[in-house]
Formats: sequence, structure tokens, C-alpha cells
Amino acid sequence: MEQSNPGTPSPLSEAAAPGATPGPAAALPEVVVESVGMHVGGGKNDETEKAPFKRAIESRFAEFRRCYVEVEQPGKGGTFGVDLFIGREGGKPEVRQPRTGMSGEKFRSCVVAVFNSIDFERPRAGPTVVSYSLRFSVGGR
Repeated sequence: MEQSNPGTPSPLSEAAAPGATPGPAAALPEVVVESVGMHVGGGKNDETEKAPFKRAIESRFAEFRRCYVEVEQPGKGGTFGVDLFIGREGGKPEVRQPRTGMSGEKFRSCVVAVFNSIDFERPRAGPTVVSYSLRFSVGGR
């Protein structure tokens, strides 16, 4: 399991979520987002190759945490995976095949939107597909 968080991640509770509406979400548990898997298509898949992709994604963990206010079963964590097609020049990816067992269309849309907004460095080997998974851990689970 890959786990890389610069520093200690700050858990999200409803109070920390900008724009969150009061109501059922007010009882949201603390949530930690972590990297649990990455595969770089056609590459060596060593840490040097993965590093620029991990940096770009991990810098957005706070935004992924904010998406959690939209999940339909807030007491349950889970994983969220995507394939990211990153063009020859880098920049914003094309998000392909989002996959998760976590429910809530607004949650899924929010997570995909965060992935869509990431600016990636120019890949060393030209156009690249990165398969990546996040884990949302709830209340220390």
C-alpha cells in the first residue's frame, strides 16, 4: 500500500468544509484522504517516475476531503479510482473510468472535477495514462 502524505493530513469535519450547508452533514465524521495506488502506463513505475504525478494529486487532498460532504453514507469510507490521460504537453488530464463503491452522484462528480482541475507537468515519455486510487478513511478506520 502506498501511503504518502506530506505532513499530517488535517481531517475534515463539516465545520472545515467551506460552503457546506447545515443539516445531516453537520454530523460528518473526520475524514483522511490518502494515496493507495498508482500505475504509470508504459513506464518503469518507480518512485522517480511517479513523483511528479503524486505531487500534483496530493497537493489537492484538501479539495478531495471537501467532496466528502456530498457522500450519501458519511460514516463509511472507501476508495475512489480513476485513469488519467495526460497529454504530451501536460496540463489538465482527461479523467477516464471513475470507479468507487462510495455512493452519491454529487460526491462522484466533485471528486472527478478535482481530478479534472489538476495541472500536471509535461510527462517524460509523452502522452501518459496514470491509474490512481485514493482512500477516504473515516474516524480513524
